[in-house]
Amino acid sequence: MHIKVESENSFCEKKFGIHDKVFIKGHIYSHSMNQIIEMLRFLNIKNINFFINSLNGNFALIVQKKEFSFIAVDRICSAPLFFTKTNGKFCISHDPKKIVNQASFKKSVVDSAILEISMSGYTIGAKTIYKDLHILKAGEFVVFSNDDFKRAQYYKYFGDTEYKNYTDYIEELSEVTLNIFRRLLNDVGDRQIIIPLSAGNDSRLIASVLKHLGASNVKCYSYGSAGNFEVSISKIVAEKLGYEWIFVPLTHKSESFFYDSTEYKDYLKFAETYCSVPYIQSLSTIKYLKEMKWIDDDAIFINGNSGDFISGAHINALSKNLNNTNSETQRMENILDNLVKKHFSLWGYLKKDKNIKKIKNILWSEITSENGMLQNKKNDHLFYEYSELIDRQSKYVIAGQKIYEFYNYEWILPLWDDEYLFFWQKVPVEFKINQQLYTDMLKKKNYGDVWGSDIPVNKKNITPKWIIPVRFLFKIPFILFGVNGKKAWKQLEINLFYYWMDDTHMVDTTDYFSIIKSIFRKPRNHVSWQAENYLKIFIKE
Repeated sequence: MHIKVESENSFCEKKFGIHDKVFIKGHIYSHSMNQIIEMLRFLNIKNINFFINSLNGNFALIVQKKEFSFIAVDRICSAPLFFTKTNGKFCISHDPKKIVNQASFKKSVVDSAILEISMSGYTIGAKTIYKDLHILKAGEFVVFSNDDFKRAQYYKYFGDTEYKNYTDYIEELSEVTLNIFRRLLNDVGDRQIIIPLSAGNDSRLIASVLKHLGASNVKCYSYGSAGNFEVSISKIVAEKLGYEWIFVPLTHKSESFFYDSTEYKDYLKFAETYCSVPYIQSLSTIKYLKEMKWIDDDAIFINGNSGDFISGAHINALSKNLNNTNSETQRMENILDNLVKKHFSLWGYLKKDKNIKKIKNILWSEITSENGMLQNKKNDHLFYEYSELIDRQSKYVIAGQKIYEFYNYEWILPLWDDEYLFFWQKVPVEFKINQQLYTDMLKKKNYGDVWGSDIPVNKKNITPKWIIPVRFLFKIPFILFGVNGKKAWKQLEINLFYYWMDDTHMVDTTDYFSIIKSIFRKPRNHVSWQAENYLKIFIKE
């Protein structure tokens, strides 16, 4: 069995026999290294699934034994692994460029991957842009034996719903939340904690629970256009919790300069996965905070990704349409329609019947390959959530933690902790719609005393102020045409005003003239242009 590991420098390597060794990237909280090695000594090919299921953490794992080898990623694929077979040898790496840049690697582009990234920003399933470059899905392991490989999913975000008293669920959610953060603080110790604090629920939850548990070495920051809705609310929350807070103003000039820099281009190479556009939000802010020495060198970043997804915010439309779906075909279309509408709409001109049909077929094949076909109607949301976690969340959102790694910082995602996954996958859909259970728990427990009505959640405003009257004048004619007018106005707003109204300034990766020119292609947001620019090199190939 010939295995070559290309990412030795980013892994902790340990030998536990003449022919046996293990490579670990990330952190495994449930076991010490000695415990892992002891388990691996007696591991056979039949109990790999049991072994990996016992692990809790953010990790990638490569195990080489005389009889067989296997690789695995955690339940959210926080440390992705890639592999290919070339010259009769399997090559494995955390950095796919080390595989792709080999002279023997064939850069054969997958057409369906190009379409998927064009429409969503990421691929579906285990697919990458290149035919011979394979990636592990979240919760997956791959066994190499007899010059062949076999995939297996040891975990999937697709649980059996448990029905119990709503109040009991509130108390359980509170207990699980506190358990996760107690464990987090024990792991972090005295190290500084940095929180990107927004005006939403998720980052406020992190900051308030840390305060509730007595954490003191905590700093918070916000960023964006001056006067944006995040600023005042996040400042109030931080001050009430007694945590130091700073605001980093972003401008078109500063961000355009950053996105033209060599440093940004280096990040794009660093973050390359060949299955998603790189996540770039707050990248320049981290650079600024690091340069001004506001952050300790060994600080740990803790953000709120992706509390909105796991607590049910993304299934509102799906669940609303459940009453209108009776046949299996209607239910399937409801799931797929909502996935396409929410995540495969980067370019309106690409939403042709042919493309949508192709995307839906690929999605449904991927979803049902692991979960089977539809059964209980009330569990249709599980199919939607499974698909989103495997694809968008793991490949784009979770992979986005590379913005911290690029500047040599560690990170933790407590809202993606295994205990949270196990809890939320069993919650009935009616308790997740509009994040009811999540928000009711936060209001009832009121950690840090920052969940009262006096501190609103996501109360948005429009910036800059000069654009308000201009935008209103343009909008007036569209009001007269009802629903159709609303749709037309929304598209015009994106092309004319989004550049000026984007508080995060990620739109500055594209110049204003290019945005205006694309009006008839119906872009959705900054990721539309980002995906288009990202794919240019591969389309040429």
